[in-house]
Amino acid sequence: MRLGKVYRQLGLATHCLYEWPMRTLTIARTPNRPRAGRVASDENVLRNAALWLRPAGWPLLPAAARHRTLLLAWAVILAQAVFLGGWILGGGVEPHYSAIRQFISELGREGATNPWIFMTFMAVWGLGWTALAVAVVPSLRTRPWPLAMTSMFALAGVCAILVGPLRMDCSTILSAACKSREATVGRSWHYEAHIWLSLGIKVALLASGFAFARSAWPSRLGRLVLGGALVLLVAGIATFILHGSFTGYEGLEERLWAFVAQAWALACATVLILEATLTPERLRAHEVSVQPRGPAKPAVVGVDPA
Repeated sequence: MRLGKVYRQLGLATHCLYEWPMRTLTIARTPNRPRAGRVASDENVLRNAALWLRPAGWPLLPAAARHRTLLLAWAVILAQAVFLGGWILGGGVEPHYSAIRQFISELGREGATNPWIFMTFMAVWGLGWTALAVAVVPSLRTRPWPLAMTSMFALAGVCAILVGPLRMDCSTILSAACKSREATVGRSWHYEAHIWLSLGIKVALLASGFAFARSAWPSRLGRLVLGGALVLLVAGIATFILHGSFTGYEGLEERLWAFVAQAWALACATVLILEATLTPERLRAHEVSVQPRGPAKPAVVGVDPA
């Protein structure tokens, strides 16, 4: 009897020694589960927001275009990273360069230390806009003005690529002699082309917003993009009129507008990624959930047959 009691106590102790570490490990692992759930939850929030903004009846991307659209969208994101890293690197290796005072284009001016850096990241940035122009074609083919946004992105891409080799003569911000020569002799033809191409990038990207608003009209997304484009138009006119007030901060002003352009590119690329990974089942479930209550009707999901 005593021997049996000892065995039972030993078994109980062994059980406790086994269960305690296992429960400890389980408790220690518990905080990791919400993290994975949090990532999935954030993705669902982004997906639900995109579906809420998505115009009704907008067809899904054809299966043949999904993989290509996904690759092009990631190429657009990579181009923004190269553009940002390029002017940071170029400004870091350029002697006495000030990102607050000087334009990005001055990294490629005549007499710059490493103009190839400027030409390289501008060419990549232009290719990024060209990739975006190609990527949006399947999504807009059934909408009004199907080629308007594509044309604006393509124009911005071409202008960005050409800006690199058509360099500035000198720095009018740092050099008084350069500023005096510009006022008396004038600019070279490639400097003039550089200025007009830079303006072409801004106008084309702003026009792409209005073009997309027309293609997505009427929808929440169309109204949102139109509102943003109108705000940027007013801000652009205001900064043009008050340009003289930004003396000493010209570089900062240009970089703020560059960040706006990059944000627009990233927003478009994100939407394309969500569209390329959207399944008919998920879209059908969303359309059923937003249908008004009443007699049940089968949800129809538009799929582009091309």
